[in-house]
Amino acid sequence: MNKGDYTIRTARWPEERELLRQIREPVFVAEQGVPLAMEWDDDDIMAHHLLAQDEAQRPIATARLLGNGQIGRMAVLPAWRNQGVGTALLMALVEHAASIGIEKLFLHAQTGAEAFYAKVGFAPVGRVFMEADIPHRKMVFHLKEEDHTELFLAKLGETPDLYPLHSVEDHQIHATTMTRQTKRYLCLFSRDLDPQIYDNPPFIEAVKNLAMRSRFSRIRILLQDNTLVVQQGHRLVELAQRLSSVIEIRKPGEDHIDYPENFLLLDDCGYLHRKQAENLQGMACYNDRHRVNRYQGLFDEAWEYGVPDRELARLHL
Repeated sequence: MNKGDYTIRTARWPEERELLRQIREPVFVAEQGVPLAMEWDDDDIMAHHLLAQDEAQRPIATARLLGNGQIGRMAVLPAWRNQGVGTALLMALVEHAASIGIEKLFLHAQTGAEAFYAKVGFAPVGRVFMEADIPHRKMVFHLKEEDHTELFLAKLGETPDLYPLHSVEDHQIHATTMTRQTKRYLCLFSRDLDPQIYDNPPFIEAVKNLAMRSRFSRIRILLQDNTLVVQQGHRLVELAQRLSSVIEIRKPGEDHIDYPENFLLLDDCGYLHRKQAENLQGMACYNDRHRVNRYQGLFDEAWEYGVPDRELARLHL
């Protein structure tokens, strides 16, 4: 499998303090110059800690949530940055906060990380201030009554805004948030299943929940080139093998095998689209039925002339 293989779980305090130390001290103390005495405080005793680990169970990232709604101590080891781990941690903390009835979250974001938190819905409040000699700004997130079980950046079928896609993380955030709200249909047209975007735990869990949501759920995937999947594996293919009655993968017909655009369609209203498969620049929208209908027509034509990918069917990933 690829480097994106990781799991996120609750870390026990103080039994697993050493695992958290292997992340927090290299990032905050060694890299950012935070005094060791400031890094560890009494809040750790009562905090809800999350720990991300790689396939070998080595710690790679962490974050914590306090009872007053403050998120903090979010740290990702350098080798795992820009892989979506930080986004997955943040979304997991927000969802945990919602599950225990916290209605307002806040954090002290380093100014260089404001854009990261803003993508997930945190808004800046007040002026920049210094903390451990590093400029910070307070950011807040209000959990609405109807959102107490999920973090929704926008509403599928309601929000007409266009969201630009520039990075792997942009794609991950919108693909996961949109799929979590999908009720019946998901169609993915992809060059190689974009492992950095679609082979990550939050998205796979969202697809699994969709597949099991209803007997009418249907997930269709058109894969142009299976080379990378065959070489490295892919959790979306594993899921398709387990849920073959709901998730189907085909190779598009000759007319579409080299089609340059890639897109994800959700129900009849949401999409992620980019004009070139190898270029991350694209757009996402949660409510544009006209455009989704146009992409759906192209997808259905490619699907009709497509064939099951027998090579993937033989894989035991």
